[in-house]
Amino acid sequence: MLETTQPRTVRLWLAGLLLLATAMAAGAADRVTWKRLNAVMLKIDNKPVKVWALYHAEKDKKEHRLLLQLGTRYLMIDTQLRLITEYARVAFDKKGETYEMERDAKGIQALASEDWILRDVGTSYLIHAKLKEEGRALEIQLPKMPDFRNVLW
Repeated sequence: MLETTQPRTVRLWLAGLLLLATAMAAGAADRVTWKRLNAVMLKIDNKPVKVWALYHAEKDKKEHRLLLQLGTRYLMIDTQLRLITEYARVAFDKKGETYEMERDAKGIQALASEDWILRDVGTSYLIHAKLKEEGRALEIQLPKMPDFRNVLW
């Protein structure tokens, strides 16, 4: 009787461990990690900004979403949808140099925008949009890595 009880206990323990590992992996997948971008230029109304930071989703394969921190404001910029959404500070957890947020977090409001320009300007990518209600023009220049694959030596 003791021999039949032990394998059942071990199987139940392993099943519980597997369930816990699956739940932890699913919880990690439901969060987005935002990593800070360096060497980025930001202008608002053609003037440099003093307190700001720009982040991109670390494992975002599409790379069309950016998180712009302007002082205490957090703006999600989606270049594919051409949409700017404002988020509350409580939606983000600061982890050292990165931020984490729930994948399904809801923004406070979508900001009306117009005059979008998305262009490759040689050494960088230009993102330009105008916030209608505020009358402000955002301009972001993201540096791109040079492509040396077709260089003839």
